[in-house]
Amino acid sequence: MKFKYSYLTDEQIAFIANGCGGKGGLIKPPDFLFLASCKKHDFYYWRGCSEKLRKIYDGKFYKFMLEDIANARWYLKPHYHVWAYAYYKFVRLGGKKYFYYGLKMKTIADLHKEMEEAEHEKLIELNNAYDTDSIGI
Repeated sequence: MKFKYSYLTDEQIAFIANGCGGKGGLIKPPDFLFLASCKKHDFYYWRGCSEKLRKIYDGKFYKFMLEDIANARWYLKPHYHVWAYAYYKFVRLGGKKYFYYGLKMKTIADLHKEMEEAEHEKLIELNNAYDTDSIGI
């Protein structure tokens, strides 16, 4: 079975995607119109693989944003086209460090594993915080 963005649960999307801007990055561009497109792009960057695929994913991102613009009010479309092109250029120039490079794309099994590991780390942190609080530190 092919692994698609549309198959993800809200919880899985929240784990993978942060919206527009690199996850943990210093710059957080506004999401105003392109939030769904940014989340799809985050999914593709999480899946990763090669530079060739990264270029394809960035092209899809631009296409998704143009589809978003098609549904916007006519007088906002020129403004949104400028933003979409800027977002596209920024991911081409600065997105490399947020892209997963590997021998193959990540799968749903990888996602389940990463989510389990993150949950385990949270439990350890909570346990450590509780232990510190219980001894008065």
